[in-house]
Amino acid sequence: MKTLRTIPAYLWAVICVLLIPATFIGNEGIAKQLAKLPFMKINPIYSGGEVARIIQDSTLKISINKPVFAALIGESSEGFVQVKFEGDSLLPEIISREIDFDNDGVQDFKLAINTKTNNTQFEALNKKDVIDLGVSTMVNDYWIVRVEVRNTGK
Repeated sequence: MKTLRTIPAYLWAVICVLLIPATFIGNEGIAKQLAKLPFMKINPIYSGGEVARIIQDSTLKISINKPVFAALIGESSEGFVQVKFEGDSLLPEIISREIDFDNDGVQDFKLAINTKTNNTQFEALNKKDVIDLGVSTMVNDYWIVRVEVRNTGK
């Protein structure tokens, strides 16, 4: 009777010894497959949120994302809105735009970006909703600006 219990136990031990190294070897492939699952999403703090609208100019494509108010539970009282500037081939040396991030017909802030010197001038036109410039940087071949905003729903 004792031998009948030891055979499955040893068999299980051998399977585990083989399974553990296979798991570590195939870890990258397993991680890639898990990342493709529909419920897996990148946190908007890192991605900048969903694109709300795109404005196409003659030489510039401007993507304005939905505001991100990330919190552990619910929404925070302050967040950011991300704006991405893409050129047809290269970014212009000077990008000067007024942005209406909430699409209410009123310009919320003004940006003047010098892409050669990495200097960004910022002016809040809507003092009620817009706090300050958060980040302004070149990423690959486009320019990203994050502007700190207040959550009007809170």
